[in-house]
Amino acid sequence: MSDQERNINQISDKNIENLTKLIPDSLPDEMKQALKSSVENLIKEEAELSSIEEYVSKMNSDDIIISYYGLNRCRKLLSYTNLAQPTESLIEMILQANVLIKISDIAKNNSVPLLKYEALWIICNIGCGTQKQIQKIIDNDGINILFLALESEYDQIIELGVWALANISGDNIQFRDMLINKGIVQPLIRLAQIYMSGNFQTFKTIVWAISNLAKGKPTTTMYKKELILILTEIIMNIDQDDELLIDAIWGLSYLSEDDIYFNLFIQTGVILKLSQLLHQQKQTLIIPSLRILGNILTGNEEQTNQVLYTGILQIFDNLLKQNLNKKIRKEICWSLSNIAAGTPHQVKQIIKNDSLLKSIFRQLDSRIPEITKEIAFFLSNTAIYAESQDLDYLVLSYGFIQKLAMLLDSEDKTVIQTSLEGFYEFLNKIIKDQRIQVYKQLIIDSNIIEKVEIQQNHQSSVVYEKANKILELLEPEFHQDDI
Repeated sequence: MSDQERNINQISDKNIENLTKLIPDSLPDEMKQALKSSVENLIKEEAELSSIEEYVSKMNSDDIIISYYGLNRCRKLLSYTNLAQPTESLIEMILQANVLIKISDIAKNNSVPLLKYEALWIICNIGCGTQKQIQKIIDNDGINILFLALESEYDQIIELGVWALANISGDNIQFRDMLINKGIVQPLIRLAQIYMSGNFQTFKTIVWAISNLAKGKPTTTMYKKELILILTEIIMNIDQDDELLIDAIWGLSYLSEDDIYFNLFIQTGVILKLSQLLHQQKQTLIIPSLRILGNILTGNEEQTNQVLYTGILQIFDNLLKQNLNKKIRKEICWSLSNIAAGTPHQVKQIIKNDSLLKSIFRQLDSRIPEITKEIAFFLSNTAIYAESQDLDYLVLSYGFIQKLAMLLDSEDKTVIQTSLEGFYEFLNKIIKDQRIQVYKQLIIDSNIIEKVEIQQNHQSSVVYEKANKILELLEPEFHQDDI
């Protein structure tokens, strides 16, 4: 079972009233009473693995009461988590009994919703199995059966249909794209809009299903706009349920990687909501929210400004001060490196924020490779895009040159290469502005030239070439005695 799949056992069958609603009034009173009694009794009874052949035989009966008993017992077996056998083995036992055709027929054609419900639950359980087992559902008209379940008048049946489709789409991107091609997006959007103010448990299942359609790499090329719009609508309208928000935001985070839709994110107003969610304590909410905002910060000047207008820099500072897990700190430093790759005015907003700068550079002390790499990009981008007076401030107040020199001690090729790029751009600026003499002693004292020379021996030709370019740039400015 993949991370995007969930066990159907989270749906409870303890509510007898909900189950008896699935017994149609059109049945004779005696049969209705017999079904109701079966529901009440079977909820209390455990199914026995040793009786599986009996259950399968009864499932095939034309007698509604007997068939219900067999369906319920087989479903109970598949739902047990305390049996010694893994779920996939139990599913295989059911499939080898050659009853999937019968189960599919009941789920599709039976006139008694209670029996449809049990048959659909078995299909849901099989959907938690291996890809090969899920393929058996598909081969037996299972997708059409599950699509029909979405049109039911009963919440319980709709939820089972949604749950099964969510598990199938979450198994792999081939199944996901197959379902999207078959038209799953519009029915789920319709159901989400209906249940957003209705049955909340069913709504949560629908949101999870929609989120699974957005997840996976590569992301779907179909219905992206529609998925973005419904997920942002859900995020904008829900405040009280973290699990639901986590599903919606994680799904949206995958769709935020396509810059074509950045303006759509901005137009929905979801950026402000995501920024506000960064104040939450749940890290599972913070990480995907950061990812979306960080992706948009790779956009154009106006798109980056829209994120900055939310007060994101102060939020970043607060989060860094809390010393949360390294994934969150890495995402923040990555986002800041994206801002540093923007306009001089955008870079200035970071440089003039002393509290934030201190929080950023404090992260270097952690010596966490992933975070160090993002700070290397931040410094390099700053060297490229910041105005000269802002670079002066970084050099004199925060040891900009010394930090680049320190990064050249790294064993990470990307950190070395990025730091060399930053130093080269910095030198280019101060030489062009005829200010090299102002910084000459700082450069010498930092030992950065010696460290650049060492990189000429690096096994990477790219690192060697960048180091060589720096030394060629410095040659007219520095005498050998200076180094």
